[in-house]
Amino acid sequence: MQVSFVAAIDRNRLMGSEAGHLPWRLPRDIAHFRAVTAGQWLLLGRRTYEEMDGWFTDQTPLVLSRDPDYRPQRPSHRVFAGVNAALDFARASGADEVVAVGGARIFSAALEAATRLILTRIEAVYEVADGVYFPDFEKSGEWRLVHAEHWPSDSKNPVAMRLEYYERRQGIPPPGRPVP
Repeated sequence: MQVSFVAAIDRNRLMGSEAGHLPWRLPRDIAHFRAVTAGQWLLLGRRTYEEMDGWFTDQTPLVLSRDPDYRPQRPSHRVFAGVNAALDFARASGADEVVAVGGARIFSAALEAATRLILTRIEAVYEVADGVYFPDFEKSGEWRLVHAEHWPSDSKNPVAMRLEYYERRQGIPPPGRPVP
């Protein structure tokens, strides 16, 4: 089963604020996010799930929460205490792919399981007092860029962006896992 991440980050890997606010409004990235996540199993934290209320029209959310009494918005949305339990459930249910959509703690906790990263790199630096950041995946050497395209700024998207797809290199296991 493929585990993909999809995120928008600035030049310093900022994703937004601890309160869930994005310092940018980029309709092209939102459209891309919706296209990538359409019909998918989604892995996300409780706060991200609550902030995205109304977005889940055809997705299957797997919500991570430390609160054992947490109840999702719909009975078909599932709650798990950890990444492995959520991924095991998706795998057992026949999922071909799970797309992690945040927040920062989920990306950090699930990075070891990730096989693909889909990043919108916003070509700017933003200042946020309570900023949250995407993991520094590049320093490990485990990832290779397989596709990139430049999205110039325009009247609706005031900042240029670069769409990047990364795949985990073959033969380089995540930390703590042996080479198959």
